[in-house]
Amino acid sequence: KNRATFPPTCCHPPPLRRASRIMSGGGWSTIESDPGVFTRLARDIGIRGAQVEEIVTMEDDEFLTMAPVYGLIFLFKWTQEMAQTHRASANCVQNTNLYFAKQVIQNACGTQALLNIMMNVDGIQLGDELSGFKSFTADFPPDLKGESMSNSELIRTMHNSFARPEPFEMSERKAGKDDDVYHFTAYMPIDGNLYELDGLQEGPILLGPCTDTHSWWKQVRPILNERIEKYSANEIRFNLLAVCRNKRDHALSTIAKQRMDSELISAALLSHGVTPEEEDDVMMDDIPDCTDEAIDCSGKTQQQLQDALGTSRMMMREAKEVVREEDAKNARFDKENARRRHNFIPFIIQLLQGLASVGKLKGLVEAAETKVKAKAAAGGK
Repeated sequence: KNRATFPPTCCHPPPLRRASRIMSGGGWSTIESDPGVFTRLARDIGIRGAQVEEIVTMEDDEFLTMAPVYGLIFLFKWTQEMAQTHRASANCVQNTNLYFAKQVIQNACGTQALLNIMMNVDGIQLGDELSGFKSFTADFPPDLKGESMSNSELIRTMHNSFARPEPFEMSERKAGKDDDVYHFTAYMPIDGNLYELDGLQEGPILLGPCTDTHSWWKQVRPILNERIEKYSANEIRFNLLAVCRNKRDHALSTIAKQRMDSELISAALLSHGVTPEEEDDVMMDDIPDCTDEAIDCSGKTQQQLQDALGTSRMMMREAKEVVREEDAKNARFDKENARRRHNFIPFIIQLLQGLASVGKLKGLVEAAETKVKAKAAAGGK
């Protein structure tokens, strides 16, 4: 399984009568199927409380480290034949309790898959602008939802901010039969049922009842395996992302709760004549106020209080480690995203000009050509 980076083109949606007006508002670029891209994209749009992680093995243990998992985003190679077969067998339904936007513009499928999940998740914050957008479009049919999403200046701008800088502006064209075309689709449980949210379909696809909402991915796994097995053994360009709870935010809430409990337990131990050992508690500026119910220390023995204090402090240490790990990961994401957004073309041109000015460029080009020819000859034997 390889990460599919910068697919040459994403599938075109079916043409609509409004397509020309949509395009006049600005096109959409392809973006990389990467957890750092999708996590930052969601945050830039205004979403809080969720993040995106890459799924590598599809084993239960991998999903459990990310639980709760709100939805899955699957990137795969799109073909006309498979699309027709999928459309013929799809059980598209109307569900007024489910937010579904149909894709009406090229290259928007990744962001729309992400937002189709986010719009249906309880317990995350969409932000003022996206919340207003959801309320305004709630009663729209899927195609009008998709058109509104495509015309959103915020969503389109944040999406295109992750586009690869191009040295030349190319006119948009439809993919030909020899082009590799990729598509994003989403899976998630909603109201006791499992759905596929594919922007190229007329509506959400009902996959059946979802009996286990805590490990619902077990129902998706055979579906994905079946889709992958339809390709040849040489096709490995698939990618699976999980939309899950924000680990850092949850860890900070845990720290706030356990810090409050530790203080109450320590005070209760003092009433027993026991002074707890001091523990280094590094302060963090962004720890939220605790809104959870405080621990009840009444009626507990000295030993029970000491055990509770040890457990609380252990949970606090583990949560702090999660914060440190997430901060390191987010710093890496920020660095990778900065490189994606940076235009290296002027640097490369200057480098080539510098090599040419000192007479080294021709020799390097010839050496590279010789290496390519030798590699091709070796592969042909």
